Amino acid sequence: MKKAVLLFALMWNKEEYLTKAENILEKNFGKKILETEPFSLDYSTYYQKEMGEGLLKKFVAFDKFIEKDRLLQIKKLSMEIEDSLRIKGNRTVNIDPLYLDEYQVVVASSKDKGSRIYLGDGIFAELELLYHHGSFQPLIWTYLDYKNHTDFFNKVRKYYLKNV
Repeated sequence: MKKAVLLFALMWNKEEYLTKAENILEKNFGKKILETEPFSLDYSTYYQKEMGEGLLKKFVAFDKFIEKDRLLQIKKLSMEIEDSLRIKGNRTVNIDPLYLDEYQVVVASSKDKGSRIYLGDGIFAELELLYHHGSFQPLIWTYLDYKNHTDFFNKVRKYYLKNV
């Protein structure tokens, strides 16, 4: 099976919990190689009720390549990490694993939606970006944060092609 770069979409509002989550991820998946600057989610209030206001998000790529079929297990581990960092039942960090290969960026989620494919154990996969005409391109369902960071994903793709 063809390997892919492992990335995570991380969301938080308190730096200490982000640091804890990143340390656990690095112990399990290697070192961070590329990441976006943190950005706000001004366009969405979906997570505010659970996680509070002032949420920040970033995408982080790791040096460890994975088999694509591991995405389900990695999402389950991500959910365990989220659970271990909860306060009063609420998440302090949201962790969504994704992979990137030569042609696509695919994210794992526990939420069902019409554009998602069921992987098993309550986990779904969604194609967020497709490589076409020299760059990653969004699809009609692609979230704004992925659309706004295609330059980052193109950089990760260059790393992938150089190291695969």
